[in-house]
Amino acid sequence: MQISELPTWLTNDYMQSQLRAFHKDTQLNVLKLWSNAATGKGENYVGIVTRIHVELEAAATGGAVAQRTYLLKEACPKDAPQAGMFAEYDVYAREMDMYEHVLPRMTQLLREAGIGDKLHADAVCIDREHGIMLLEDLTLLEYRNADRVKQLDLAHTHITLQMLAKYHASAMVLKQRHPELLARRFQTSFFTRGPKGYAVLFTCLFRGLIRYVQTQPKLKARYHAKLTRLLDNLMEYGARAFDVTDDDFQTLTHGDCWTTNIMFQYDGKGQPTTVVPIDFQFSTRTSPILDLHYFFSTSLQDNVLARETELVQYYFYALKRTLCQFNYKGKLPSLLEFQLQFERRKFLCVVIGLVFQPLMIYTGDESPDFWKLYQDTAEAISFQDSVYESDRAQNIVAQLLPIFDAKGLLDEQ
Repeated sequence: MQISELPTWLTNDYMQSQLRAFHKDTQLNVLKLWSNAATGKGENYVGIVTRIHVELEAAATGGAVAQRTYLLKEACPKDAPQAGMFAEYDVYAREMDMYEHVLPRMTQLLREAGIGDKLHADAVCIDREHGIMLLEDLTLLEYRNADRVKQLDLAHTHITLQMLAKYHASAMVLKQRHPELLARRFQTSFFTRGPKGYAVLFTCLFRGLIRYVQTQPKLKARYHAKLTRLLDNLMEYGARAFDVTDDDFQTLTHGDCWTTNIMFQYDGKGQPTTVVPIDFQFSTRTSPILDLHYFFSTSLQDNVLARETELVQYYFYALKRTLCQFNYKGKLPSLLEFQLQFERRKFLCVVIGLVFQPLMIYTGDESPDFWKLYQDTAEAISFQDSVYESDRAQNIVAQLLPIFDAKGLLDEQ
């Protein structure tokens, strides 16, 4: 942990200025700072997250020397292979807008409605000149991630659906009262027509799925030809799931809601009591159902996912309760209409469930560098194939393919 790991401009004086403003303490003094990586390799592809350790004197400490930590989020280096892809999707400016303008206003709306839930980490500063965000370290509040490999049980799932309901409801009210805040930067998803980066990525990963299916005689006989034909329309069918009209039920979604992007507090018995979402690079204006599909397809244990219809109902009533607290007057579908919309947008699960989920629970020995997800070199293909080597990944494919086929999702749409 060397201070040289920090950007050269991130000095004691810089931190002192930012912390004085954030903590409203003009006498706060930064005595020392140093850093270490906040995420392991393969845990955060979009940027660099560094934990900043600060030794300081402040009014809150009675003038005593104390140590605090904060999270520094930076864009990935400009020479990184994926830098162009993330620039194409405007992920950094989007997340800055979320932390600086959107999330604080959504929190304010929740407070006005009598809902005191924490919706996001506080932003110490948003520095667009240097392209960084300095955020509250949620681990100091005893938030932590659940196990991405074990995935989430029913208690974790329920509390996350409650959080999503409050997130979506407050965003719907925000759009009514402050539409200018969502007028730009929130139209692009993984599947948006036009940008090519994630089209290349999903195509490469889907080819990896097809290669695995080809090695399994029973799966090959039933699904190989269908999956091969599906490849050409993969992104268009995904884009249709995100399409909305003025008549559709829509809001601001999280866009990347899975186990690693949500953090929990726990009681003494190990049960989750509070949940906070993190990482808002792909927040998108579309149907809230897309967050449900993404969350269900990446993060739930099998016995929980088996209760999918019941979980949609659970979320729907949580959303209605929250909107009632806001005295929301907008259009709201019936539960039947919502369930039908859920089924209509289910193609997203084909891609996310069959290629992202195995990747998200990957525990293999190969290095999960981001470039290996979208290149077709021998090394990249070796990693893509290794994603399906585990029993868990193979069981996922074996369970999901018959379900998707029975629903007609593997056929021409």
